[in-house]
Amino acid sequence: MEKANIYTNSHFPCKAPIKLSIVTPIYKNDPSPLLAKISDEINNSNFDKNIELICVDDGSKSPELIKKIKSHLDNISIAAKLVAFVENQGRSAARNALIENSSGEFLLFLDSDMLPDCPNFIAKWLDFIDNSAPTIAYGGFSTSQIEDNKELALAKELAGHTDCLSAMERNERGPLAVATSNLLVRRDIVQEVPFDCGFKGWGWEDVDWALRAHQAKFAIVHFENSATHLGLDIPEVLLDKLAQAGPNFRHIAMRHPQMLKLQSTKAARLIAKLPFLVSFAPALKYLILETNLPIKIKANLTRLWRATHAAKSILQKN
Repeated sequence: MEKANIYTNSHFPCKAPIKLSIVTPIYKNDPSPLLAKISDEINNSNFDKNIELICVDDGSKSPELIKKIKSHLDNISIAAKLVAFVENQGRSAARNALIENSSGEFLLFLDSDMLPDCPNFIAKWLDFIDNSAPTIAYGGFSTSQIEDNKELALAKELAGHTDCLSAMERNERGPLAVATSNLLVRRDIVQEVPFDCGFKGWGWEDVDWALRAHQAKFAIVHFENSATHLGLDIPEVLLDKLAQAGPNFRHIAMRHPQMLKLQSTKAARLIAKLPFLVSFAPALKYLILETNLPIKIKANLTRLWRATHAAKSILQKN
């Protein structure tokens, strides 16, 4: 393990065999809403406390943030641990560190900017484990707890179209609809299929993991137990992240033929055949950020922006 500082609360380690490890990667954003919601449910529950909470701070370099996290761990009535990396390791490495530092039969990956949508969120996952014996299960994503906000309207529109899907809709897409934001995985599976640290920056490492797990013949199911993504980005940040994801998109598209089913892949491949379209990216950015076009039109332009940067990455590698 890279150099890290480790903090445990008074309940750590758990004396009983651990059924569920709730594992949360953190990078700069404050996980207080998530940790408070988890604490409220667990502290007021009557289910067995054979649960642990593991957090990895991936080099945020914020003493104030670390202090907040420790405070939440001290206030939860289960074993809890914080691993704080001195330097940033990346999204995949942080998740692999969560695997290494947890002990549960099942791991529930919850991104630090998620917020459970129901008060019995953990209990529903525990019941699902007991009644369904899952291998991999994705609980879903929503924006239901985010108030309408002009600055977040674009990100909310995009998420509503592609991410906020029912379990039935996600089942039709299979592993292509999986994200690590709210993902239950049996320990032996995630040990056999770790996250690929070849992905750099933002995007696609979770879909790659799901596709590799699917190829390894592990069943993936979709479950209705959603959490709201509180960390929606303002338009400038959103466009920057989508642009940065270009190289990761090429990495996953070359590895997995299933990616050809996605509209984003089809669009990128078409634009790569017509490389002059890449030059329209600055005009797209202007239309998205500087005009009063309807939000649905801006969302379509944002999808085209994403496709142009994916195509740009494809062209640069050929």
